[in-house]
Amino acid sequence: MMMKQALPWCAFCFGAALSSAQAETFVIQGETAGHEATITIPAGAVTKLSADRAEPLVGYAGSEIEAMRLSGDVLIGIAGRAEPIEIKADNLVVELTADSAPGPGHVRAGSAANKVLRSSSTASLFGEHYQLFVGNVVFDLQTASGPMEIKADRVQHQLPGQPGA
Repeated sequence: MMMKQALPWCAFCFGAALSSAQAETFVIQGETAGHEATITIPAGAVTKLSADRAEPLVGYAGSEIEAMRLSGDVLIGIAGRAEPIEIKADNLVVELTADSAPGPGHVRAGSAANKVLRSSSTASLFGEHYQLFVGNVVFDLQTASGPMEIKADRVQHQLPGQPGA
């Protein structure tokens, strides 16, 4: 009898583990002095937001953006693509923007055309597991709630389904 009650819970845990293993992960590593990583996300795309410390940034960029500085074991979950996105960092500024409806020429969320990368240096590929980008890195990604952007000096990018993601 106890096994029958535990079985659905175990299936739920297994399903949750599979979905988190399929996340596209961006690990934002320590910034150089004077630079700060910035993530701009439509508020409706955020599914999870945790950090050891959060400091609201009052009057940061006008009334359209709510900004906060997050530090210490930061984890942000983002929905709205074929696979979820996770952002891991120790210190960054998060800008929450209003959701925007996709326009008529909008490409389906999750497609390769919805990811744009700019970086001042070439990415280093470490096996099939992840890529490391350094120097003025900018990722532009589309979510169902609108565009999001990651700006940092150093970003480790793990694709969905790869070990360590």
